[in-house]
Amino acid sequence: MKTPYHYLVLTLLVCVAYGNTLQHSFHFDDISSILEKPWIRGLDKIPDFIFSYSQRPLVILSFNINYAISGFKEWSYHVFNISFHLIVVFLVYQSVKLILFHISQKNKSIVNESNQIPLLAALIFAVHPLNTQAVTYISSRSSIMATMFYLLAIIIFFGGVYKTNKKENKINYIYPIGGVVFCGFGILCKLIVVSFPAIIFAYHFYFISDQSIKSWIKRQLKWVLGITGTLIIVFLYKKLYGDGLLRASIVNITAWDYFRTQIGVIPFEYFRKMLFPFNLTIDPDFHVIQHWKSRIAIGGMFILGIFSIIWIKLSEVTKQSKKYALEAFGLIWILITMSPTSSFVPLLDVATEHRTYLPLVGFSIVMASFLIRLKNFIQQSIKDNVHGICNNKQILRLSVFLIFLTLVSFLVGTRERNKIWKDEVSLWTDAKQKAPSLVRPYNNLGEAYDKLRHYDLAIAEFEAALRLNPNYFFALSNLGNVYGKKKKYERAIFYTKKALQQKKDYAPGHYNLGKALHMTGNPKKAILSYRSAIKYNPYFEEAFFNLGFLSLEQKQFIEAIDNFKNFLEMQPRHPKAHFGLATSYAMMGKQAEAKQYYQNAINYDPDFLSPYINLANIYMTAGNTIEAKKLLKMVLLKNKNLAGVHKNLGLIFMQEKDINNASKYLKEYLRLMPMAPDAVAIKSFLKNNN
Repeated sequence: MKTPYHYLVLTLLVCVAYGNTLQHSFHFDDISSILEKPWIRGLDKIPDFIFSYSQRPLVILSFNINYAISGFKEWSYHVFNISFHLIVVFLVYQSVKLILFHISQKNKSIVNESNQIPLLAALIFAVHPLNTQAVTYISSRSSIMATMFYLLAIIIFFGGVYKTNKKENKINYIYPIGGVVFCGFGILCKLIVVSFPAIIFAYHFYFISDQSIKSWIKRQLKWVLGITGTLIIVFLYKKLYGDGLLRASIVNITAWDYFRTQIGVIPFEYFRKMLFPFNLTIDPDFHVIQHWKSRIAIGGMFILGIFSIIWIKLSEVTKQSKKYALEAFGLIWILITMSPTSSFVPLLDVATEHRTYLPLVGFSIVMASFLIRLKNFIQQSIKDNVHGICNNKQILRLSVFLIFLTLVSFLVGTRERNKIWKDEVSLWTDAKQKAPSLVRPYNNLGEAYDKLRHYDLAIAEFEAALRLNPNYFFALSNLGNVYGKKKKYERAIFYTKKALQQKKDYAPGHYNLGKALHMTGNPKKAILSYRSAIKYNPYFEEAFFNLGFLSLEQKQFIEAIDNFKNFLEMQPRHPKAHFGLATSYAMMGKQAEAKQYYQNAINYDPDFLSPYINLANIYMTAGNTIEAKKLLKMVLLKNKNLAGVHKNLGLIFMQEKDINNASKYLKEYLRLMPMAPDAVAIKSFLKNNN
């Protein structure tokens, strides 16, 4: 099969594997990373984040483009994830072809036996179920994009290395520089790319150099020390003066406890799921290991020891004949690319499946090489009449069938796992069933029910979470929020305050408390709570919005204006925020500003009637009855049952001495509100003018 057909097969397989995800909902971190991220709402926001490398600017840029295409409709986000995954699949194919090219410079016979490996490695990577979290979970796009640039950097970096004679390699340095540039792009997606220098050294050792390990290390020592020293300096700078190098959040775990835990996570969580991708979950039930006597720690060290011995033995054979170069490189790839997230730097979650996306490239290479070697061995045994099976081709067919069955089982597993990612209820129900002792799945399932307004189901899940951990502040705050929606404000205040006792800087807790206090007639305390929510989360849109209207209600117009403006920086086309800002200006007597923002509210939502009415009142006060009538008539075209609008039109026509029109609108006002306080006076007017 020719190369173009390889790409076609890979494309079709990826489409089949992930074609059932296009309508899947946003999940978990998607809320904060996409729905609540003000930077993605408009291409004009690009300057706000593009130079902030700590915020993964290229990933945010991709979300920004998604928003320009489809707003918050999920389909374009999934199309991007699938497309990036397909590009990575192509790059896996090209990477293995490049490796085989370099091996061919040393031993052409090995390449002749291995020319099917690039396609098989790409096929395995394309449909492996362990990749579903990275591809289907929109926020995990960062892993895909980082891997994409990582592989591009490798391909370009070594694209200038060629064999000129038997004694030396010459390098066109344009290619290595290009590789470093793409590595930089990868860092702007996710800092897992810091392992790139180690992979470059490993690639050079296995596929470019002819030296022994000792000679190679001696010759490359200055580069190894230089790059290692640079990384250490960057790490220390970020650690001391920045926000941490790879930390996802503040975690209560020491570096040694995290490292000890990863010794168990790597073999029992990641290796296991690479080989047997079953029982996948968004929230693995893997606990922190706090002492070396743990059976998991001991077992992990034993398995990693065996892994290391195999790698060393393969490496020794490789330097003699390049025979097992692919396998040795694939094995060390797995460990090197896992090191940023599975070493000494504590992350919020000790294990999560999307961290295996980049390491799975190495696994796919090893697995593909093993399967092809097995097939070739059987084929050669038959050809040579080994063990008397010269005429029996069933075993060969069985080996081919084994490869086919592996790919089909992976494909089916991927599609089935994608179904679990359909929505938050299915995702967290699955997580709860697979890890019933973990508190987070109960809480997040409760949040999913809350969004669907299934409040009783939500309360049941939050209470189940609290039975596992009575001080789990997420569940406490969420309980307060749900009880507030059920108008049980005393309970809402009780649970929210209890949550804030556990974590005083929890912004959603202050926000929920503010809502409950407002509804129970404590506006001043509510204002303080909303201010605290904004203090701890400067991008808390709902807090700005609610505080704006509450400040307006309390006649604190300057604070109201400030909050509406802050909100509009994040959601510039929000009609109710423009309305609130306009009303604040109107109450301060700034009619010009009020007119501008009322008109903005009308432009952004022509069916929102309050701005028409308030703007008409401004024109009435200024004596511009023509504009006032025009606006009020537009309101009645949209809703003819607004009594107050009929009254205002009647009064305008009275002022203009147009008795017929005044009578028409005032009669309609009385029909709609026959018991109005001014009904007697209006009836008297109508009687005197008939």
